[in-house]
Amino acid sequence: MWSSIVTALSKKGQDGFAGARGFLTGGFVSLAARLVLGGVFLVAGVLKALDPGGLASSIRSYELGLPEWFVTLSAHGLPYLEILLGLYLVAGLFTKVSAWVTSGLMLLFIFALLQGALRGLEIDCGCFGPSAGTSNLWLDALRDIGLLALGLLIALAPTGRFSVDALIRKDRS
Repeated sequence: MWSSIVTALSKKGQDGFAGARGFLTGGFVSLAARLVLGGVFLVAGVLKALDPGGLASSIRSYELGLPEWFVTLSAHGLPYLEILLGLYLVAGLFTKVSAWVTSGLMLLFIFALLQGALRGLEIDCGCFGPSAGTSNLWLDALRDIGLLALGLLIALAPTGRFSVDALIRKDRS
């Protein structure tokens, strides 16, 4: 299978990198990336919104020395930002801005997870709302690195044709 793809690309005069770039920036890959990342943000936001007190407790467990007003603001505001970003990504509306903001949040989450893991904290990450147990912060950071990769793919690739942004662009043409 792969050899036929490489052969077809070679016949078109493309090298392997151009073919891979074309595949990664295609409409279906962009759609899949948006649906996965947007879906994760939607689920995480809804679960966190159901228990802002539990989210505040999870944020405090990282022992970052954040002011209490910031912890409270984050616990009440972050879930709704995640829901909004998730909806935008799933619909493909404001796709580039949503992907960049989502990627920025992922970097922040990765930093928090890695510093907790390096300090040996045994806590619940709070990534999908509070839970009763602890989580493996190293695995949570790896998952978030994968989600960051999806966010950067969406942010850097052309806007896919399966999006509200594409429909708006088409109507303006």
